[in-house]
Amino acid sequence: MNKLKNFEQDYADLEKLVSSLDDSALTLKESLDIFEKAVKLSKSCEDALDYARQRAAELSDAQDGPVPAAAENNASQAAGDAMEEGILDL
Repeated sequence: MNKLKNFEQDYADLEKLVSSLDDSALTLKESLDIFEKAVKLSKSCEDALDYARQRAAELSDAQDGPVPAAAENNASQAAGDAMEEGILDL
């Protein structure tokens, strides 16, 4: 549960950092520092999403039995689509 606790704030912070990288007045060091923070937040968000997917699959398995491979592929495709839309894109 702790992995999900800060997801929304981490995601909002990540969006701000990514937006700030567009500032042409940043020095190379400032840009690199911001990028490093963004990578860490991105990893944190990705870990939270992986945890949520795992918990959802476990809950689904507990109610319905094993998840068919097609359902797992659909979940993976949905996650991939979200990344393509820029939700976690740096």
